[in-house]
Amino acid sequence: MPYPPHSRILTTAQLHWDRDTPVNEQFADVYFSRDNGAAETDYVFLQQNRLPERWHNPQLHQFTIAETGFGTGLNFLCAAALWQQAKASGRLPAAAHLHFVSTERFPLAREDLAHSLDLRPQPDWLQQGLLHQYPAPVRGNHQLLFPEAGITLSLWLEDAVTALSALDGRVDAWFLDGFAPARNPELWQPALFQAVGQLSVTGTTVATFTAAGLVRRGLQAVGFSLEKVPGFGTKREMLRGVYRPDPATRRLSWPPQDKPWFRCAPAATAPGPVAVVGAGLAGANVARSLAQRGWSVSVFERHDVIASGGSGNPTGITFTKLSVHDTPQNRFYQAAYLHACRRLRQLLVDAGIAPGEDWDFNGVLRLAFDAKEAQAQAELSAQQYWPDELLEPLTAAQIQQRLGLETTLDGVLLKGGGWVNPARLCSALLDHPRIQVFTGAAVGQLQRRKDHWWLDDRGPFTAVVLANALACRQFDQTRHLPLKPVRGQVTYVPASAASRHLRHAINYRGYINPAREGFHCVGATFNPRLTDPELRAGDHRWNWDQLQATLPALARQLQPPTAEQCAGRVGFRCQTPDYLPVIGPAPDIARYHADYQDLSKGFLKREFPVGPNLPGLFVSCAHGSRGITSGCLAAEIVASYLTGEPQAVDREVLGAVHPARFLIRRLIRGQAAPPEEEHQA
Repeated sequence: MPYPPHSRILTTAQLHWDRDTPVNEQFADVYFSRDNGAAETDYVFLQQNRLPERWHNPQLHQFTIAETGFGTGLNFLCAAALWQQAKASGRLPAAAHLHFVSTERFPLAREDLAHSLDLRPQPDWLQQGLLHQYPAPVRGNHQLLFPEAGITLSLWLEDAVTALSALDGRVDAWFLDGFAPARNPELWQPALFQAVGQLSVTGTTVATFTAAGLVRRGLQAVGFSLEKVPGFGTKREMLRGVYRPDPATRRLSWPPQDKPWFRCAPAATAPGPVAVVGAGLAGANVARSLAQRGWSVSVFERHDVIASGGSGNPTGITFTKLSVHDTPQNRFYQAAYLHACRRLRQLLVDAGIAPGEDWDFNGVLRLAFDAKEAQAQAELSAQQYWPDELLEPLTAAQIQQRLGLETTLDGVLLKGGGWVNPARLCSALLDHPRIQVFTGAAVGQLQRRKDHWWLDDRGPFTAVVLANALACRQFDQTRHLPLKPVRGQVTYVPASAASRHLRHAINYRGYINPAREGFHCVGATFNPRLTDPELRAGDHRWNWDQLQATLPALARQLQPPTAEQCAGRVGFRCQTPDYLPVIGPAPDIARYHADYQDLSKGFLKREFPVGPNLPGLFVSCAHGSRGITSGCLAAEIVASYLTGEPQAVDREVLGAVHPARFLIRRLIRGQAAPPEEEHQA
């Protein structure tokens, strides 16, 4: 889903108010009926998709709605309220989960959304939850979570055709909204209907306010059976329908340019017992995402306490290195950063953990510590790549005035991010009634028996998620992953009376965090060739030298550590050769070799089947030094694979982090080693 260069910021909608009705000036059309917008939504979208009837089902655990045109959020608000009512009355299971996908090319400014909500008040959990999480106008998907109601809103700030065409997953009901075909012809085009068909399954319903012939023909062409029914108010007719494709035309294979090896057949697995191996940041996030969807989660940690491996440092940073280059890697980390900032703050607040002691998301200061970094920051500012509410350039004088940090360097403030104690964060993530944690519980073997997984003698489990970093390599099913350890050492520097005033995490060639429990965490070295688990005096000196060279005034406030006696910690990051994490379904290696061995002959003019994966086995590992940032989004990706929900990122990003990417690269190069040799290659 590539974007044009330097175009991450979207133009917000230009509108005026006709009494209590918003009117979009660009399309010269209203967002909803002037008479009663909520009644229109109820009739056109909720009733014609038969949602009150379909949401009277004690066996329904997962439901997905997708719409074109978020606008004021009215359709989402009405659907969410109906979902909550169905759960409160017992018509749906208490753990049932609603995933609402919406697209919007011209999002409302925050003040316009707030005005719209004030005119039509909703329950506080819904109205305040939407307004509090409402994203800045940045392209891509923004997931807003309403855990108390079991609702996820995936708000894709992008035109509908681009977003839906790049989406994986399944949809149960469509709200085809947006301005009328005569006012907005760019929306109602064949590519939109093709995307709608690809995301639908037999029984998926559709409703749209329009009865235009091009809409009817477009939906029929992709497999919908349609009928005209009376429209709302003065509208004479509208369309509703059901997806009933001809099985003979259902697409099961794809040309190589579509990379079918990274696609999954749409599925919807009912919640059951799931095992998560690893209780660090990756595993704790996965456990929480699945528990919130009704899964019974057992977490197995080989150490005696959680967050003992790469997640064991006393403090860490939510951070992303921003870039104007539109690559899957940059899109993944920037989406992960925005997602982590929203989710983790709310999680810690809900857990009753006040900011200041174990966390604070008051922004991360990224200093322009050398010429290359200064140029990159200048380019970001000149191109206005991110809006000021997310990234604010600061001069050295402004840094001193605003943050109280004496420096000669300029920098940027990444708003929304900050620092956190990983162990406290993992504890908050795992504190859920559907999560049970077993420490001192090493896992030796994974076995598939009669459609279930067993971990040694523990089981049966519907699914297993491996989130145990380098230890993923111990299992036969994931031995092929090219994971490598990277040694990192942090230094604990005692805080002084002056340094205790430091309130922001600071990132340069290294980093320093605000004081916690009497010392600052300063780091961190990066040594992929060292395996020594003991503290090294030279690494302490490197950490101190970086701080002293970059922030000499702050260093003078601290007592220079004696390298030979300095306290600290050694950890081993889990990395891959391409420095992206491994997230997604574990491939069936033998079948991948059989299905894709011809790739070494070039991209042939034939189609290939979708990726053959091991059923119910998933991976989230190799987050390196960015586990706080990437673990949250990775958990949503894994959960969506398992439940069949639309994914949190576009298809190109999914391929960039897919566990099968290393197999495919070897096959293309003609290095199709047998599975037992993959790990050694």
